[in-house]
Amino acid sequence: MSTLKSSTMKKAPQDTLRNVSNALIPKLRVAQTMQELHPGDAVDTRGIDSVQHVTLLAVGGYNSIWLVRLHQGIESMPAPRDDITGDEDNLSSTSSPPVDKFVLRLPCEDALVPNQVTNEVAFKQFVASRLPQIPVPRVYLFEATDRYDSSFIAEELIHGTNLSSAWMSCSPAQKEAFARKLAAITVDLAEVQFGMIGGLDAATFSPAPTVEGPKIFKGRRKFHRNEYYPIGPYHSTKDYILACYDREIYYYSHASTDIDGSLFDKTSVQAFIDQLREKRQALAAETIDDEPFVLVHGDFHGRNILVRDDHIVAVLDWEFAGSYPLSEILSGGDIDVVDATSEELDEENTVWGRKVRNYISQEVESRAWSRDKIDMLLGNGNLELGKARTEMIP
Repeated sequence: MSTLKSSTMKKAPQDTLRNVSNALIPKLRVAQTMQELHPGDAVDTRGIDSVQHVTLLAVGGYNSIWLVRLHQGIESMPAPRDDITGDEDNLSSTSSPPVDKFVLRLPCEDALVPNQVTNEVAFKQFVASRLPQIPVPRVYLFEATDRYDSSFIAEELIHGTNLSSAWMSCSPAQKEAFARKLAAITVDLAEVQFGMIGGLDAATFSPAPTVEGPKIFKGRRKFHRNEYYPIGPYHSTKDYILACYDREIYYYSHASTDIDGSLFDKTSVQAFIDQLREKRQALAAETIDDEPFVLVHGDFHGRNILVRDDHIVAVLDWEFAGSYPLSEILSGGDIDVVDATSEELDEENTVWGRKVRNYISQEVESRAWSRDKIDMLLGNGNLELGKARTEMIP
């Protein structure tokens, strides 16, 4: 079992936080299994003397998020460094106020561990170090193992409301300001270039395998190994696209019980595998040009943006971040500011998505981007790349 442990804390508080987290995790997982918990519900933590209160903040597709309140703050939490190396001897001596509450992120059973944990941590630390104008929660401590039930992230609590909840109560001027900030963040990310397509290693900031939904959906995470298909990083767009086809061919050839049979009422699984192989062979013979490989958040929308007092105070959920071709930043559509649970909200996304895109155009022009890069960012993207980045179905 591979294990990666690191923190931005010195040893004594690090050990305290690890002990608290490791004592809590079994209780929280049992509570999730035995009770029907909702955000705001508390969990019985009797027997863990240092813990005052634990409440469930949210449950997502791949994580449960908990707020942990301590009886006494943990001292000597050093401020973030410019260079995250994992070397505790090089930690900053500049301390922050004692921490008496923190957020505990626990991967769900379907998470792609350890990569999903290390990728989340790596990009938060990378952005904090290289793009300080983009606020992210500070990671205090994490453990990433091959088991979901022994992996976790302990990070800073940032007070705020997610933008999707706050949006409809904002004034037109506030919406304009947030839209311009979303555009600026998008361009800031797009200006960070990498040499390869991939995720990020939490210890070294070197390229790592990508972390993507299509590597996880419907049992695919079980095949996330180089012995089954190239999991990355990738030297070229073509290598990446071909690896996506290798992933789907292997999955449909070996997953059996995980495959959604309802998708195959008009064709057989084997016939579909043959189609994928033919398409891969055709793509292998083509020339596929590379674009700049840039930082893509991977899940950038209103739910993952915290706001307070007219400011964006945090960008959350970096687990699917990675370096991808420039056109992938907006290829999935415009940035959604709200959850489109009604026609009114869907129209709100349409209107403001266009405005954000227009502000992005203004932003890149003000930064003297070349015309070809602007076209890549604001265009329709590479259609073959877009297909490859999704779950492939008949």
